[in-house]
Amino acid sequence: MDKILIGKAMLLFGALTLLGCGSAESEKESSKKKSRYSRKAKPVLVELSEVTRGPIEKILERSAPLEAEAQVEVNARTSNPAVDLLVEEGDKVEKGQVLLRLENDSQKNNYDQAKSQYEKEQIDFARQENLYKDNLISEQDYRNAKFSLSQRKLSYEDAQRQFEYTQVRAPITGTITLRDVKVGDQVGSGRKIFEIIDFDSIVAVIHVPEQYLPDLKPNMEARLISNTLGEDNVIPAYVKRISPIVEARAGTVKVTVAVKELGKLRPGMWVDVELVLNTKQDAILIPKKSIVYDNDQTYAFKLFYDGTNNVKSVKRQLVLPLNADKVHIEPTEGFLVGDKIVVAGQSGLKENSLIRELGDPLPGETNSVPAAVNTNSPALLSTNASASTNVTK
Repeated sequence: MDKILIGKAMLLFGALTLLGCGSAESEKESSKKKSRYSRKAKPVLVELSEVTRGPIEKILERSAPLEAEAQVEVNARTSNPAVDLLVEEGDKVEKGQVLLRLENDSQKNNYDQAKSQYEKEQIDFARQENLYKDNLISEQDYRNAKFSLSQRKLSYEDAQRQFEYTQVRAPITGTITLRDVKVGDQVGSGRKIFEIIDFDSIVAVIHVPEQYLPDLKPNMEARLISNTLGEDNVIPAYVKRISPIVEARAGTVKVTVAVKELGKLRPGMWVDVELVLNTKQDAILIPKKSIVYDNDQTYAFKLFYDGTNNVKSVKRQLVLPLNADKVHIEPTEGFLVGDKIVVAGQSGLKENSLIRELGDPLPGETNSVPAAVNTNSPALLSTNASASTNVTK
């Protein structure tokens, strides 16, 4: 009898041991499942946008300083003190307008004297010419009189120029950008005293790779953008000239871009020049903000939706740009109108990452009832059952 009891006890112990092992294995497997579920139940919050169709421009971007094609230095052409300053920096002037007067006493006297002598010589020559026609003087005397008149004329014209040099005039129409003289200064011949710029002649000279030469045309649309004025301040421009040659060493073509309205642009400012090479009206467009970079290649994350399991995930799609503007990229392939791509939250994504949009339920939730109050939740049912048992007791 004792042996029988001992055997039964051993069998019961073995059964309990096997039951404990099975329970441990079951708990371990359950833990693994929960771990896998936990990982899958933490999708990345992202913002999605649809691939659309619309117009896009093929733009070539370059940078250059603004410069004026009509820009001159005004130098003194005689030596005299400055007595009357008539303009200041920023003043607009017309061609031929007097900017500065110099003391001119000496030049005025010389001019008056030369003028008087020239007029007297003209009278003398007219008399000699009449005598020569009447054969009353020799041909040699006539030639001498004619030569004397020409010399007096040259002296008179030289004195007139020297007198006119005492009034400094604007050689072009424009704006005074530099004044380097004041009343009382002794102005020497050749000294730079003014600088004038015609703001209507301001251009940006860029150098375009020769591969774009077939796309270049006079008067084609362009735009200028200055960082100083802000990217939103776009100045309309156009291609004014295209060089007829290619610079062999650089392999570029010189293109002169002129502005339609100067606005707040000024000579010397650096600007970004955008040449609109052509416009495609019906292109597939993806937002630039969807792009991610990896080893000099560009990608976008496309949405893949499993409607059966209500699961959203993404796959990485290579983006090969065909055209691009400031907002959109036209890819060569891989995208269709209506495809959804990630435009915010890409930094946390990998291939096949689970995602959710703002407003999507969290794992374990439904759209109507949150998980915390879901009456079908196993945890809640377990709690309710426990509560009922406690009440019964």
